[in-house]
Amino acid sequence: MSIDIFQIIMTKQDGRNLRSINSQKLIVDACIKLFKAGNLEPTAQQVADESGVGIRTVFRQFDEMENLFKSVDAVLSKEYDFEVKYDTSSSFETRLQSIIKHMNAGYEKHKLIMFMTVSNMWKYKFLKENYLMYQDIIKNKTEEILPEVLNFDTESRHLFHASLAFAMWTRLQGQKLNNDQISKAMLRQCLLIANDNK
Repeated sequence: MSIDIFQIIMTKQDGRNLRSINSQKLIVDACIKLFKAGNLEPTAQQVADESGVGIRTVFRQFDEMENLFKSVDAVLSKEYDFEVKYDTSSSFETRLQSIIKHMNAGYEKHKLIMFMTVSNMWKYKFLKENYLMYQDIIKNKTEEILPEVLNFDTESRHLFHASLAFAMWTRLQGQKLNNDQISKAMLRQCLLIANDNK
């Protein structure tokens, strides 16, 4: 009975690849868990401790923390939902309320991840690029649902989008407003801008 050396080598390689993939998943999941627990800039050692793998394994799988953050971002981006449910025949205010409700729910769900992104943008270029990309997606989705905004003057358009931004939501939450109050404040501000452009 002959032994297929190639098959043995391939089996060993497959085993190593599987272990490597499993280690990467453990590390990425641990990093996400730390972010969601409020640790916005975990060290490699903290990630290793949380994942249950050695620090050498962390650096073998991710030679830099930036590469780990890229993998984390790729996983988390699958959870982002930009599809707002709304009635195309409804009024401007009703469609705006739909956007605010959807976006504020997303801000609440992903706030710690977004804080991590904002706090680390200065260090990692890809985080800044991704953050700006997501802002463009939100802006384009808003203007798809509210095409009236396209007729606003340039300054008003910028102010309108800023009024719906995570930064505004964070500011209002920091002032101890509850979610309902935040939504009402954002709606009021946006309607004031819209009324100035009638």
